[in-house]
Amino acid sequence: MYTFLIKILSPLFVLVLAIEAYKRKGGWHFFKQRLGFGYPILNTHPIWIHCASVGEVKAAEPLIKHFAHNHTMLITTNTPTGADLVKRLFGQSVHHVYLPFDFSSAVGRFLKATQPQVLWVMETELWPNLYRLTAQNHIAITLINARLSAKTLKAPKWLQTAYGQTLQYPQQILARCESEAQRFITLGARPDQLQILGNLKYGLLSEQTQDYPNLSPREYVLLASSHDAEELNIAQRWLKLQRPECLVIVPRHPKRSESIQQQLATLKVPFAVHSLKKPLTSETQIYLDDRIGVLMPWFSHAKLVIMGGAFVPKGGHNVLEPAALGKCIVTGPDMSDFIPETELLLQANALIQCQDYEQLSQTMQSLLQQPERCEQMGQAAKQVILSQSHIFEDYLKTLQKQLRKASSS
Repeated sequence: MYTFLIKILSPLFVLVLAIEAYKRKGGWHFFKQRLGFGYPILNTHPIWIHCASVGEVKAAEPLIKHFAHNHTMLITTNTPTGADLVKRLFGQSVHHVYLPFDFSSAVGRFLKATQPQVLWVMETELWPNLYRLTAQNHIAITLINARLSAKTLKAPKWLQTAYGQTLQYPQQILARCESEAQRFITLGARPDQLQILGNLKYGLLSEQTQDYPNLSPREYVLLASSHDAEELNIAQRWLKLQRPECLVIVPRHPKRSESIQQQLATLKVPFAVHSLKKPLTSETQIYLDDRIGVLMPWFSHAKLVIMGGAFVPKGGHNVLEPAALGKCIVTGPDMSDFIPETELLLQANALIQCQDYEQLSQTMQSLLQQPERCEQMGQAAKQVILSQSHIFEDYLKTLQKQLRKASSS
């Protein structure tokens, strides 16, 4: 069914890629490579790491930097924003190309040009033709920090069947936790493929010592990775508190900036927007930073962090980064994509999970009136991260073992 649909719908997919190339400003380079053309010829058998977009690139950063010392690295992404981050983080020390769409011919051209020795897929992307052809070319596949959303298990039966068949190709699935491993088995993976190494982001963040610049001249509360409806609802409640701090909003998708500005304008209070070159001043009540890659500095100096994507049905977002920086964190009811992380932080009294906007309003007021409690929660969050510091080394040992096996075969 999957192969049949790919063939029948291929003209539509090509049209969608063309639209994406225009909308995301990837241009001809993006369009061409997504169709399997225009790849550089690599004769060095690189380590190939696939990172769907920005989040996966950030998660893979320390791995890439570690292995780039002694290996040629090929990084693929699906998006121009992911590509921009690769260039910004690694410059010319790695090769970047766009992943071909899952047409057999496109994947075949990609593999012939790049000739990787292994494929490491960050988190999880299941492309049947990509996995099949990669395995047929005797390239070992490993899923790193592997996870499956509950939505995947609710996909149509034919698609679940295709995913189950695809999961026969990886040699290793390095899962984040027991519940994620069970989801893979439910979908069709074999128990002998699975190894539970923990959430890679714990290990990466446990050594977080960088001093980030303070982007604000004033104290502020941060709403991070927000989605539609969250900005307006939280801003309304924030203004009712009449606090002296500024509310800083860094949305999950900066391309929504114009829509967010229109919503904020209805509040009739002074607000500023980074892309409009309006600075954060003593008069600013709400500041919208519509850039990519600025969350860590904003996390670092916030009095309180509200993680978005959880007050709407999006599954939540990564709370480990502000935890590593010792921040007091509040989030919403839907953390279904981060259940183990949420439970661990809740058990340590390092996170407050609100059930609705009204509870959030009460929680913000209470915490900001108790700075010592914020400090205690932040330190507890940091200790949770430090307790998982072994995870990065565990991943390195496992991947180095695989590389030795690949080079000897």
